Amino acid sequence: MRPSRRALLTGAGATIWASATGAGEVARIHVRNGAAPFAVSPLIYGSGEIGTLDGGAPSAELDRAAGVSLRRFGGNFATSYNWTNNACNAGKDWQQANGDFLSESLGLPQAERNRPAAVIAAMHRSSLSMGASSIVTLPLAGFVAADKNGPVGPDQAAPSARFVPVSWEGRRPASAPVDPRVADIPQCLATLIDRFGPAGSGTGIRGYILDNEPGLWATQHPRIVRAPVRIADLIARALKAARVIKAIDPGAWVIGPASRGVTGMASLQNAPDWAAFKHHGSFLAAYLDAFRQASEREGRRLLDALDVHWYPFSDRGTLFRSEDPALTAPLLDAPRSLTEPGFCEASWVTQALPVAMEGGLSLPLLPSLERIVRANFPGTGIAVTEYNYGGAGQLASGLALADALARFARADMRLTAHWGSLAGWLGTAFRLYRNYDGKGGRFPDSGLPAEVSRPDILTVRAGMEGERLHLVLINRGSQDEAADIVLDQPFKAARLTRYGFDAAHPDMAETDPPTTLSGPLRVALPARSARHCVLTPA
Repeated sequence: MRPSRRALLTGAGATIWASATGAGEVARIHVRNGAAPFAVSPLIYGSGEIGTLDGGAPSAELDRAAGVSLRRFGGNFATSYNWTNNACNAGKDWQQANGDFLSESLGLPQAERNRPAAVIAAMHRSSLSMGASSIVTLPLAGFVAADKNGPVGPDQAAPSARFVPVSWEGRRPASAPVDPRVADIPQCLATLIDRFGPAGSGTGIRGYILDNEPGLWATQHPRIVRAPVRIADLIARALKAARVIKAIDPGAWVIGPASRGVTGMASLQNAPDWAAFKHHGSFLAAYLDAFRQASEREGRRLLDALDVHWYPFSDRGTLFRSEDPALTAPLLDAPRSLTEPGFCEASWVTQALPVAMEGGLSLPLLPSLERIVRANFPGTGIAVTEYNYGGAGQLASGLALADALARFARADMRLTAHWGSLAGWLGTAFRLYRNYDGKGGRFPDSGLPAEVSRPDILTVRAGMEGERLHLVLINRGSQDEAADIVLDQPFKAARLTRYGFDAAHPDMAETDPPTTLSGPLRVALPARSARHCVLTPA
């Protein structure tokens, strides 16, 4: 009698890793450990500094526990943030109000809240204390909040006394008095360098993002931007800002355009002058081409990373921060749109983008961004500085986030930053890579090619640390699954240690005793589980 799948996986004498014998439906995972490893940026494990805006513990506390490598100051508040007094405008998020929202969220003492750049400094000090890098969003929209006096009416829209203009002119030093009538960004940069050193010092700000979601300025910040921004205008502002940043801190990364979603990437939300740029194929391509031409003329790179924001969608409901059990299946499938050839998600996105592994902007997303970069400005890294795969209170969110982090491990990926605090299962997903053994053990910053025969249910990431092979294996399916592991260069004998999370392990834990193995390998993965396996030659 043929044994059931359940018996095959968990019957008497079975272990999570067993010799490859017996019957059953078994997937195949091919790890090309004979290939040269490729470098993986350690900055793909980033988060956004939001203080206590999510409620619960401060994001810095959760980031430390999760082992993040990068922290971002950004989001809608950053577009209107006035570094001279730390005021910002909430836009449509809260009554179009000016306020002290960021200082309050970070818990700054009252005496600090009007000190220039105090919010950025507090964020960056937290980053340094946990060994993480910082990236900071700088404003391009034209005006920032002048005060902290609450709602701004339509009759007080900029230019008005409720806002001050942003200036990228001049080179006012950090030692000069700060003029509260203008947000002088070169002086802000000088102040940050004076306090923390330049980007290359090891303690400076690593890079700067050229504002936030510019295609949505007119809807998000109508008191600052009254009409949709034109592509030509945005590119001109971005190039000017990049030149200033590189002049003041040459080692700092310039990151842009921080476009949100398909329409933002494709046409800057159908910008008024999109027709004049349509021949490029997408707004992102036009942006890259403009920076390439300027960089070639000036003999220096003006853009280091192409930045997008990516949130998943489903025809069945909203996935952003979702903890709805009814959306478990589409949430677990959502990361597949990042890298899986041929995967067609059930959402409006596939009506807006083709599913293709050639041409311009398409799904899967990351290979298409890589193609756009190669065609328009080779050598530019890729950044995803906002993304979210569900709320912290459900296992599916942790698995989806762990899956996304596996897919971000690509040679051209420069950095990513998760949006939302890393509480619950989300912090657990980070620890799968950043502290899998509770002793600071980390997935190596190198990658190996790996393929799986069942990408519909399994995700694999492989990497080498000296002679040790690391594998992260994620089973998105609702049943236990088995997979044969095929290595180009098999170990004659190896010691296996296993860590992971699932419904029975809500935080990272060693799931089985260490085992010495020889011969063919078969892995058994519980339903909806993530495992970090380490093979060490005996």
